[in-house]
Amino acid sequence: MKKLLFVLAFTFIGQQTFSQMHIVMLTGLNPGHPSGCPSSLYDAVITQIDPTGNQTYECTEGDQQVFYGGDRVIKLNQIFNSLISQGYKMMPNSSGNLTGSGSQTGMWYFAIP
Repeated sequence: MKKLLFVLAFTFIGQQTFSQMHIVMLTGLNPGHPSGCPSSLYDAVITQIDPTGNQTYECTEGDQQVFYGGDRVIKLNQIFNSLISQGYKMMPNSSGNLTGSGSQTGMWYFAIP
């Protein structure tokens, strides 16, 4: 019985060790942003941070607001669908203000359960 308990405890701890987190952020673009997006053409950037800590940036055009559809919604949808197809699930503490009122920011957390 002790051996079974030890195996179950080890399995539970092992599963927690292999958890992976992926972060997606939509933020306004400031001059000097590390993405290298020219602020004259773009006004927001989608940043992804994978489980190994690598950052990727995707520039989004300023004339297509999230509230009215457009390029940002399409790109976010593609990113979310890609992550979900890899087995990630969106965490409930994700947040975003995508109301189209000029404050278009968001941060979403995805984890493999």
